[in-house]
Amino acid sequence: MSPTAMIPMNELQALLYSLLSTALDPTPVYDYVPESAPTDYVTLGEAFATPDNDHYAFRWQILHTFHVWSRSRGWKVPLGTATDIVATLDHKRDIISIPGWHCVSIRFEQVLTLRDPDPEIRHVPVQFRITMEQEA
Repeated sequence: MSPTAMIPMNELQALLYSLLSTALDPTPVYDYVPESAPTDYVTLGEAFATPDNDHYAFRWQILHTFHVWSRSRGWKVPLGTATDIVATLDHKRDIISIPGWHCVSIRFEQVLTLRDPDPEIRHVPVQFRITMEQEA
């Protein structure tokens, strides 16, 4: 009987949330931002998964974006938080531990600096490429 392909998205999101919540403290990390949240936080953003299978394994290439939001007239604070995210995750495949899965790699992909219509808010998306392989 052939194995059944799975998608590690829920487990990966939960783990990334936990890792960044600890590493970025006191900056809060949200999946859903409450209305009362002060502006200086990180949100779990979009995740785009494509299969990267071969004859022997189910693999996924996942582009995962985190969004840094800061009430700041400059880039120093949000880029500092973005740097902390990169330091926490880039090339740290051993911290990605999900039962039934093996993290092949986690690599920093890109960072953007975006101006919000509110001149006091800065938005910095930080993107990673994560390769996950399903254990047989």
